[in-house]
Amino acid sequence: MNKTVKYILGFVTIFIAAVICVFGIIKYEEAQKNSTTNNSENLGSVDGKKLDKETTVIIEKIRAITDLNTLKSELNLSQEIIDELKNYSPKVSYSIDNSGGSKKVYLRQGGHISNGKMVNSNDIIGVSEIKDGKLTPINEDIKKISSKIDSSKLEWNDINLKNTDHYKAAAKEMLSKYFFSTQSGRKLGPVALFGYLVDFNNHIKVSGKDYYVTKISLAELTDIYNTAYQDTYSSEDVYKDIPAVMKQMKYREVDDSYSGNEEKYNNSLVLAETVFFKKDKVYITAMGGIGGATPYSPTEESSWTTEGDRLIVPIKDTSKGNSIVGKYILRLNNKQYQGGVYRSKYYIESIEIN
Repeated sequence: MNKTVKYILGFVTIFIAAVICVFGIIKYEEAQKNSTTNNSENLGSVDGKKLDKETTVIIEKIRAITDLNTLKSELNLSQEIIDELKNYSPKVSYSIDNSGGSKKVYLRQGGHISNGKMVNSNDIIGVSEIKDGKLTPINEDIKKISSKIDSSKLEWNDINLKNTDHYKAAAKEMLSKYFFSTQSGRKLGPVALFGYLVDFNNHIKVSGKDYYVTKISLAELTDIYNTAYQDTYSSEDVYKDIPAVMKQMKYREVDDSYSGNEEKYNNSLVLAETVFFKKDKVYITAMGGIGGATPYSPTEESSWTTEGDRLIVPIKDTSKGNSIVGKYILRLNNKQYQGGVYRSKYYIESIEIN
């Protein structure tokens, strides 16, 4: 090979190597840019627009909060609100709203059981404005602010606060709702899921019918599964499980919404039929009279004991002189799952009946 050919081949090799290096640098810069964009996208958007740097920094700080003291200081929450969150550990979520010419951060709680009903459901508990790179509390009545917004149109993201403190009153409320349905230790059936465990506010009388209608959302059922069972369930897990639960019952799914069609569907059910509405992810069931009794019940709170994050609740048999026949082992609920709305303070880890 003569010198001219060697020179040409050498030049070509160096040129190709240079092109590869430049191409690699360009791709690296693009990857870095895309990485930053994706991080912003993961934090969410407002009205379809990506969050600016100032807002992204604020949201990253909120997402990193895991304890109530930090939540209180960063979002300027009242001690009354903090005490409620500490005692009942409901789900806490935030949303960004830039309507009205300013960026606001809304904070809401999922609610908790009180006397068999859900209270403070999706209540706004804090509002701040993002200004000059900081969160500035808005000193206005929370209820007045809540009346001005439609929270269903906002995108909500959960804050994973640690549930660390026992509160027996919350456990008592939970057991008052779940005890009768779970005492057998068996899997929950249709009457429990669509009857006993449905919020009393969602028992609907139907004129001229021999049944009443219960309404429960897939999100609420997801919370029930994550309270009654030791394992963790997403809403998709629950949705897939319901047909198996209902295999001996009349069950169907419709490509429609229950909202706006209540009268139509309430009057077209047959007794013991359950319908799932795909558009708004709601179940309705035609229930007849349900009842039942048991000699078993939890003992007084003074006899309950704690072991780390577990609460041990002895069970007595009133038909045998209140003798102890077993125990419920409740555990502080720190499950992380998709699709719920009312995370409970405790979940049932196990049931031991002699």
